[in-house]
Amino acid sequence: MQARRLGSVVRRVARSPLLDIVLALSLAAYVGLDAFRTSDWPEPHSASAGLAVTSACFLTVRRISPLVSFAGALGALAVIYVAFGHYEAGASVLIGLVAAYSVGAYGRNLPFAVAVLAGFAATTGLGQPAAEAVPDLLWTCVALSLPLAVGLTARRLRGQARAAEHRADVLKQDQQALAEAAASEERRRIARELHDVISHSLGVVVLHAGAAEQVLDRDPDKAREALRLIRAAGQEAITEMGTLVGLIRDEPGPGRDPQPTLGDIERLVATTRSAGLAVHVQTEGKERDLPASVELNAYRVVQEGLTNALKHAGRADVRVVLRYRADGIEVEVSDDGAGTGQGPGGRRGLIGLRERVAVFGGRFEAGSDHRGGWKVRASFPTGS
Repeated sequence: MQARRLGSVVRRVARSPLLDIVLALSLAAYVGLDAFRTSDWPEPHSASAGLAVTSACFLTVRRISPLVSFAGALGALAVIYVAFGHYEAGASVLIGLVAAYSVGAYGRNLPFAVAVLAGFAATTGLGQPAAEAVPDLLWTCVALSLPLAVGLTARRLRGQARAAEHRADVLKQDQQALAEAAASEERRRIARELHDVISHSLGVVVLHAGAAEQVLDRDPDKAREALRLIRAAGQEAITEMGTLVGLIRDEPGPGRDPQPTLGDIERLVATTRSAGLAVHVQTEGKERDLPASVELNAYRVVQEGLTNALKHAGRADVRVVLRYRADGIEVEVSDDGAGTGQGPGGRRGLIGLRERVAVFGGRFEAGSDHRGGWKVRASFPTGS
């Protein structure tokens, strides 16, 4: 973390305009003194020094306006060649190298930069014999082309780094969105599970409580039996909710019961029968093991269908059909009662069932049955 913070500080300092100003003024002071103190610059030295300092000062905008900086720096040096004659000052080379690198690294008009470079190189041979002018011209072109190429490479690498950072940011945002979507889906799944467990258990409890209230005075034994069933339904709900919470928290342990499967249908039906409904279970096709998620959600469809019948069908015959097929399983719960399945809480239960089936790409239907009651049918494809 400390190394990353240090690297960030170094990058901010390297990009600071103040650094360009310090660099330009340092070079200006150097070439100005060099023009006065050495014979490498043509006379008059004061004019050469002024133009050399002007050339260095153009570097203050080497990143803000790299083309202007490049043209101005080389233009001022070219004036010395044109006005006062040929010179070979090493200090001027430093200005040319920095200007060429800067236009490659930060400029956006490469043809213009190449034209400026070629024009400046041409001035270096003015007033010289061809035998000397051509080597000077070629040396100038090569000497300035190298930092220009380095600058272009640095700009390309910076662009790749920015593109990589952008991709990383996009990936991070996508991962965050996926995590939020997964969390939202998990909340919906938990809500469906809790709804199915609580709705069914409370439906059984309410019916048994009503039955106990009706026979409490005249038949205490039946009242006690109803209370016993209420207790059993409550304990079953607590156990199943404990299993669900354990799965959510990912707490393995020998005491945690597995989630329901189609093998638990008979126990579920027995509980419903004890509440006063006549339930008949029918299996079609060859029974076989299915994926645990399919069995759990098929069980929940049957549970919600029986809960719906308990709430709305009244005294009715209920039929549960499990149809095993080559490509999956179909579950159907129907009754011949007078209810519509759309009483209090019915709509949310049906929405939950539809969402369960949609996860597997199956089909879900709920509506009036030909027997006059209500029917729920759901198919769960398994792909085999």
